[in-house]
Amino acid sequence: MENRFGRFAVPGLVAILATLQAAVWILLQLKPTFIVSLMLLPPLVWEGEIWRLVTWVFIPNSFTNPLWMVIAVYFMMIISGVMDRAWGAFRTNLYIFGGMLSMIIGAMVFGSLALGLMLYSSIFIAFCCLVPNYEIMLFFILPVKVKYLGMVNGAILLLQFISSSEMRGPIFFSMLNFLIAFGPGFIKSMKHKAVVAERRSRFESANQRDTPHFHKCHQCGKTDVDDPHLDFRVTEDGEEYCTVCRPRQQSAPVA
Repeated sequence: MENRFGRFAVPGLVAILATLQAAVWILLQLKPTFIVSLMLLPPLVWEGEIWRLVTWVFIPNSFTNPLWMVIAVYFMMIISGVMDRAWGAFRTNLYIFGGMLSMIIGAMVFGSLALGLMLYSSIFIAFCCLVPNYEIMLFFILPVKVKYLGMVNGAILLLQFISSSEMRGPIFFSMLNFLIAFGPGFIKSMKHKAVVAERRSRFESANQRDTPHFHKCHQCGKTDVDDPHLDFRVTEDGEEYCTVCRPRQQSAPVA
């Protein structure tokens, strides 16, 4: 797809969305009721107000606090540059537009809420998975690796999904693109870890079997390497038995 449609990709798409959010935030300070014209309301879309299929993405997460808006825009600028370098503009565009399409389908077909906050949460979690050890200055003071912020964000979404029936639709449809993009990789990684663990276990077992031992129980096969606390004795039949097997061997009837 990138070979055929890569020339249509928009570089810095996340930064563009952040800029448009800032512009809408300023507009809402002048006319707060304008937000109704931007929301994705399916009945009005079916009546012909098709711009709502896009404008809901520009609604800012914070309407009153300018500091939060500045921090959000600054952070989205960082995310934009990192994702474009890690994925390229086309794949970043595909991820964002795929998330938008998923949420639009959820709203228009299933009656789910289309919240820009949920879309940006999926973008942020993707960013955390791409560069988990990337450090940011939280509140411009505290250096924090983004993987920890991603874990916190994921935990909040999970709690909201469990506790609020109204948020299950937005969370599911907003994270669907994340599951499609990262799910196969996670499954492959888990399978690889399981194979590595199995190989390591077999290797360690082989090493234990090859380790020289001084005592070996004639009945159970345990050695002083397997269990250093075992006591071995040679009985009347000339064989060596451990402390566990020796009483049973001594109590066995003699033919």
